[in-house]
Amino acid sequence: MAESAQTTTNAAAPPVQDGEISLAAFHRVQTALYGAVGRDEAWHGVVQAIAQALKADVACWCTTDGQGPHAASFYAAWNLPEALERAYAEHWIQHNPWLHACMARNVLVQGSIFRGTDIVAAPVLRASRFYREYMLLYPVEHMLTAVVSDGSVPGLAPPMILNLFRHPEQPDFDARDVARLHLLYPHMLRAFDLHWTTRRLQEQVSLLHRFLDALDFGVVMLDPAAQPLYANHAARALAATPALAQWLGSVPTRPEARDGLARLVHAAARGQGGGLVLGDGPQALMALALPIEERVQAGGEARAAQPCACMLLLTRQGHAPGGVADFVTRLFGLSAAEARVLPLLLRGASPAQMAGALGVKVSTVRSQLSAIFAKTGTVRQQDLIRLLGSVPPVRL
Repeated sequence: MAESAQTTTNAAAPPVQDGEISLAAFHRVQTALYGAVGRDEAWHGVVQAIAQALKADVACWCTTDGQGPHAASFYAAWNLPEALERAYAEHWIQHNPWLHACMARNVLVQGSIFRGTDIVAAPVLRASRFYREYMLLYPVEHMLTAVVSDGSVPGLAPPMILNLFRHPEQPDFDARDVARLHLLYPHMLRAFDLHWTTRRLQEQVSLLHRFLDALDFGVVMLDPAAQPLYANHAARALAATPALAQWLGSVPTRPEARDGLARLVHAAARGQGGGLVLGDGPQALMALALPIEERVQAGGEARAAQPCACMLLLTRQGHAPGGVADFVTRLFGLSAAEARVLPLLLRGASPAQMAGALGVKVSTVRSQLSAIFAKTGTVRQQDLIRLLGSVPPVRL
């Protein structure tokens, strides 16, 4: 085994003078790297671009799968048959002399760039079963590695390694190749960190959408220009109603006088929460608009950005779901007893009907209604049925 510490380098080391890479190749790699941010499938093209810039015959971008130091998967590859990827992950990784030597010497540190011969001498590699029974299936022999990430920075990329290979009849990678990889490394790290951050955000948004789709009332999110950004499953189902058909398209900039829903949303964009009921009877549509203020720093003080985004809650008056009642209960700090009255109140039940449904006296219901009106800033039942026009904005 070679013990050449001088040739095992890190990303901070300056490239050698004759290690330039052509401007065209550098541009191709940069374009591939930053073009792949947020697109898993595009990283195969990234690996190809880097391999061609370094005159490699085979390349792979590997990550661990969380099952230990000897558990790996191929995130992206070029010129590497799928059967060989699978054979490596399932069996040959534990027989890889390069990996064992790297672990023993602790060189798998973020920024490390080294050649295979810096870690395992060529005669030792050729004598191994790993070389004779696995590597010669490509065939490959010479390796150049860059540790893009070692997973040590919380929230950024997981452990990630780029391996470049050349066929046995090709010359080994040299100091110029190491220097060229140094030139590419900062962009490799930056692009993959951006990619991984984007992926995490995409997963969080997807999880939020699945959560919103599980709700039994409609939710529509609108930007400050009152343009719909997202509608959950229940809102899309309600959108079959003519009054809601536009809410998956565009909201009128100048709402007509009879378009109460558009007026409600545009008022929310100005920071005025409110609600209304469209139509009559059990099929009447109940709508609650909540301004969403984004706090910005101005002169050292936080203030609300204008205009506001809006969250629109929608449901049928005849079957207002428990989720809406729970939302209003939490918003206004209603007691458990008051929360029991709220769903009946939102359905338009009279105090006598509420008392019969709850098995309490009418006087008890009236007392609870008075408390609800006081907490919500309304003065009579019909005000609250029209969905709490004094709802305060939600602040982010």
